[in-house]
Amino acid sequence: MRSYVGATAGIISTMFSVRTLLIAVLLGSLVNAEEPLPTFPFDQHLLVPVRIHLLRAPGAVQADCKLSAAEVERIFFRARQIWQQAGIQLVLESIVEEEVDDFELAKSLTLETPLATYRRLRPPATRQAPLFHVYYIHRFSVNGVYMDRASIFVQATARLRPVAGGIDEPLPRVTAHEIGHGLGLQHRQDTTNLLASGTTGTLLNKAEVELARMTAQTFDWVHSSTQVTAQAEAAWERGKRAEARKLYEPLALVPGESPLKQRAMERLKEQP
Repeated sequence: MRSYVGATAGIISTMFSVRTLLIAVLLGSLVNAEEPLPTFPFDQHLLVPVRIHLLRAPGAVQADCKLSAAEVERIFFRARQIWQQAGIQLVLESIVEEEVDDFELAKSLTLETPLATYRRLRPPATRQAPLFHVYYIHRFSVNGVYMDRASIFVQATARLRPVAGGIDEPLPRVTAHEIGHGLGLQHRQDTTNLLASGTTGTLLNKAEVELARMTAQTFDWVHSSTQVTAQAEAAWERGKRAEARKLYEPLALVPGESPLKQRAMERLKEQP
C-alpha cells in the first residue's frame, strides 16, 4: 500500500513538474513573442503622403471641426513619430480647411448616424489626389474609422483609455491608428499596441511593421527616401525650386544620418 501511495505521489509530483515546466515555457514564449524591431537607415524609409481635411460646418454641431491648422501640424508631428518605428515617414501633403459638401446632412447627424454616411460630407474637388485623406470632424460615435484611402475620419473630441507607456493625447494616436488600417493592419488587443481598440498604446510588433511596409510599397504614390531624393534633385536641376523644396522638406525630417539627408538640408538652406 505504501509503495502504491508513494508511486502515485511520484506520478502526481512528476505531472505537476511537467505542468509547471509547460507553463514556464509558455510564459517565456509570450514574453519573447515581440521580437525587437529592426532599425531602418535613412534610405529605407518610405514616405507616405497624407492630406488632412478640417471640415467646417458652422451650426452643425457634430460635423463642425474646431481644430486650427497649427494644432493639426502639432498632432501630425506626433503621429509621424509613431510611424517612424516602422521606417515609415508620414508626409503632411497639405491641410485643407473646407466647408462640408452637404450642409443639410451635417445638420442632421446624430451619434446613431451610420458611419458610411459621413462620406457624403467630403467635397469632391479635394479628395481626388492619390494619397491618404484624413477628415477631422467634431464628434461622432467612434474615435475614428478607416473606410478607404480617401475616407478616413477622426473625431476631434476623441478619448482613449490610458495604458502604461502610452501617448499622452488622443488625436496623434487615433490618426496613426486609422492610417495603420490603411496600411493593412487589423485590430490586435494588446493594450500597448497601436492597433488595440481605444487605448493610448503606440507600439507595433515585427510582423505588423513588415506587413505595413509591404502594403505601403504596393501604392504607386509611396516612395522611398532615395526615390524622393532623386525626384527632388531632378526638379532642382530643372529650376523648379519650389517643387524641389516641397520634396526636400520631408526628407530633412527622416530619422538617421545620410549624405542624402545632408544634401536635402543644404538645398533647403539655399532655397529659403
